[in-house]
Amino acid sequence: MAFGEKLQEVRKQSGMTQETFAEQLHVSRQAVSRWESGRGYPEIEKILYICHRYHTTLDALFADELPPVEAEEAEVEQPIAGKPLKRSFVDFLSNLSPYDKLIGGTLLFIVLLSLMALAHSMKGGSGGNMTFVWIAAIVIFGIAEAATAGLVSIWFVAGAVAALLALELGAVLWLQIVVFLAVSIAALIATRPLAHKMLDKTIVPTNADRVLHHTAKVTETIDNENTTGAVYIDGKTWTARSEDGDVIARGAMVTIVRMEGVKLFVRKEREEQ
Repeated sequence: MAFGEKLQEVRKQSGMTQETFAEQLHVSRQAVSRWESGRGYPEIEKILYICHRYHTTLDALFADELPPVEAEEAEVEQPIAGKPLKRSFVDFLSNLSPYDKLIGGTLLFIVLLSLMALAHSMKGGSGGNMTFVWIAAIVIFGIAEAATAGLVSIWFVAGAVAALLALELGAVLWLQIVVFLAVSIAALIATRPLAHKMLDKTIVPTNADRVLHHTAKVTETIDNENTTGAVYIDGKTWTARSEDGDVIARGAMVTIVRMEGVKLFVRKEREEQ
């Protein structure tokens, strides 16, 4: 028996006409006629109300609507082949966010710079190599900054420029590194408000959100137990439920407290004495 025939059987067993049944569900008689003729289904809340009110179940209503379940062949589990080390490393890098990649690259750069400083101090080399290092740092961090939408590496560019100037003034390598770190941190602190402003995404409320905390009129009695209720506000009718669990009669004025999906939770306004 299809859903429409089962719905018709439930209605007739309750001794109701289509008009009476439609009044119980707060819908038109045409809607009931359409459902019983198999041209559509009620809303899920109406179906749950029918099950609760007329002592039936979803399985009984939709018993012939679902295709028979065929026995599934047991699938033989195949052993999962392990990924090669190179592939695993590539996947790990691709899953990192741009911010994490930048932090990792910065730490790697600092470690390499420290190793170069140690080798330079041990061999007593000239500052020509460090000029190349600082220029490369300016270019790398500059490209990283240009490739991202927010302030993520501009402070390291400032630090590398300051270190390059220190090199040209004759500063030793350890002092160049100190200048790089100090200027980078100072630039980070100085640009923090601007960076926070750029990265802070203000959520603009939608038209639906704007109905919150406004007054609406109940167009269908709100009863959480019977899963009924609707309110009218801002030119639209919304499904509504009582925030306190109280039954709110049709025609009452309510305040919209919160929203879940397309359902509004309301509280009845206090009547002025």
